[in-house]
Amino acid sequence: MDTEELYPCPCCGYKTLNAKPPGTYLICPICFWSDDSETIDSYGFSWVGSNQVSLRQAQRNYIAFGACEQEWLDIVRSTTVLDVRDSNWQTLDTLEENTRLALIEQITAAFDGVKRSDGITLHEARALDDYADAQKARKLDSESQWQDIPDEWIEYFSDVFPFFDAKGFRYYIPAYIIWCLKHYKTSNSDTLDNTIYTIKNRGGYYHPHLELLNTTQLQAIKAFLQFMNRFFP
Repeated sequence: MDTEELYPCPCCGYKTLNAKPPGTYLICPICFWSDDSETIDSYGFSWVGSNQVSLRQAQRNYIAFGACEQEWLDIVRSTTVLDVRDSNWQTLDTLEENTRLALIEQITAAFDGVKRSDGITLHEARALDDYADAQKARKLDSESQWQDIPDEWIEYFSDVFPFFDAKGFRYYIPAYIIWCLKHYKTSNSDTLDNTIYTIKNRGGYYHPHLELLNTTQLQAIKAFLQFMNRFFP
């Protein structure tokens, strides 16, 4: 079999398709995935085409029991020495995790060294919201860098963005988006939705805050939004 003329199946990664996916509607003999463009376009989270499971679930199924769906177990064939898996292929789960880790590194590097200075602090922002003693609350935020902000604080202070000034926003936003990348699958906190809503800035309220960010920092935030749109729609 001349694998140079074949294309990888999106589900199992083996070069079994004689036309370039997606949308060929060819069926892979190794995993029995039907190459429909609709399921591909959904980033692997839903099935809307000829398959009865999402691409992501099909990949998990193939790894678990050797077929994209259990009903095709008697039809699929085993791989042989002639079957070649595309060297660049990876499951959507692996792609998501690798992208997530790289993005955390990108954000950390982009905001490394950013100081809060006289910007509004986390507890101070909550005090302003509660009409409490802001100066007393400010003393609770004694960390020297944003990387040391406890995750528990970020999870708890989910609604303080409107009370940050530009310096406070620039200091805290990397901690918030990295928290989102760590906990977007497990936490029920409103922090995730509020963080995404804030940096999308559709109403323009946070435009002055975003103006304080440099190009590298803005690119990191854009990459975060792209990640969330793709892997957490």
